[in-house]
Formats: sequence, C-alpha cells, structure tokens
Amino acid sequence: MTENRNPDFTYLSLGAGVQSSALLVMSAKGLYGCPKADIAVFADTQDEASYTYQHLAAMREFGRKHGIPVHVTTAGKLSADTLNRPRFVSVPLYTGNDGKREGMLRRQCSREYKITPIAKFVRAHLGYEPRQRIRERVTALIGISIDEAHRMKPSWFSWITNRWPLVDAELTRRDCKQILRDAGLPIPEKSSCVYCPYKSDADWLALPSDAFDQAVDFDRAIRHRTMKGEAQPAFIHRSCQPLDQVDFDPMKDQIDMFGNECEGMCGV
Repeated sequence: MTENRNPDFTYLSLGAGVQSSALLVMSAKGLYGCPKADIAVFADTQDEASYTYQHLAAMREFGRKHGIPVHVTTAGKLSADTLNRPRFVSVPLYTGNDGKREGMLRRQCSREYKITPIAKFVRAHLGYEPRQRIRERVTALIGISIDEAHRMKPSWFSWITNRWPLVDAELTRRDCKQILRDAGLPIPEKSSCVYCPYKSDADWLALPSDAFDQAVDFDRAIRHRTMKGEAQPAFIHRSCQPLDQVDFDPMKDQIDMFGNECEGMCGV
C-alpha cells in the first residue's frame, strides 16, 4: 500500500433500483450538494431479474461518462448457496402449513450477499489485506429516500461511515424518478432477487416469465430445507402456498416489505 495517499474515500452503494440510480446521477453532477463518489459498487447475488442487469449496464455507461466507475462484485449465487447449505437458510422465507402462515425465517442474505461483499471489495480496492487497519476515512453513500428514512442504519463496519444524500435533500422516490428522467435515463424496476419473499403481489405479476419460472423452481426446492425439515415447510410467498398456485391480487392491501428491510440495501 502506498503512503501519503488521500485520507478520504467515498463510494456509492449501487442497487440498480430507482433511488440508488438517482443517487449516482446526483453524485456525478453534484446535485443537491451530493459529494462525488470515487467509485460505485453493485453486489450481484446472481439472481436478479434481467431488467436489473440491463439497467445496471446503462448505469455503468453513465458512470463511465461522468467519472464514477461502476464495479460489480459477488459473494456467489445466493440460490445455489442456500440450497447447498445443510441446515441454515439465509433467505427470509415464510413458514406455515395448509396455507396458514406461522412465521418468517431470519434474514441474512442482505448482509452476506450485499453489505459484506461491497465492504470487502472496497477494502481490496484501497489495497488492504483482510486484517489490516484502514487508514482512510471511508464514506458510503446509500440510496434511501426520505419516504423510507426508517431504513437508515449505521454501518456494520467501524471504518465506514454511512451517508444518505437523498434524505439530506428530503427527496422522495418520485423525486428520484424525475432526476433519472432529467438525466435521460430509464426508470428501473425495483431491484431484488427474483424469488425475494418481500415482493408484493404486484411485484410478482411484474416479473418476466423466465424470472418467475426461476422463482417457482427455487420455491419448490426450498420447501423442506429449514432446520425442522418437513415439520416446518417454507415458502417464498406470504400466503404459504406454492408460488405457481398463488392467486395474485395486485389490489390487495399489503405492507411494503422492502420498506421494512432493515439493512436498507435491497429494492433501491
């Protein structure tokens, strides 16, 4: 590691959804006092829908033109890793019997496949070994808007300080869409794994057919993979029914589960 380096480093956590994409535009153009990131990083679970990868390509090109390189890192394919684990499941699946929900499993996927891989990438990008003390003042720009401010959380890592420029500027998700339009960029769909249990019925209906088929396969494969096996069937839909048998109702009053995703990393 070279000495006498700039003691400040800022990166943008890119989820390739509406808010983080708008944040990249703000960072690139200095809008609303947003600092310019040195890099942006997208953590790939390898299970996103095709539209997310298409939008990511557009944002990588935008970043290239505006001096913020967009990097992609991954901890592996989340669905395959989940199915290959002998007992522990990191996806927050619903559990129940006969269509009656009994609970929800603990979620580790955001931390294991989003937060930690990005931190590891930044550490390596700065030239540090895993156990070396970070000398830079590292700031992470997180794409949470004012209407989801309850998702703001301090960094898991002592050497990273989180900032939320959208909240600082009191910008909503609707404002973020306008920022993208003004920049001539497409409005992306909400980013998440194709089988994410936090989807609403409207989200499920919006999935491309190939992504939905992938989710159905995962739903079938995960059914008895909890610690209690057949005594605790697991499902990716909140109705605790097989996904390909669910009667989706997009008008149903459903809680925004992404809004309750406490890591603040998915869906943005």
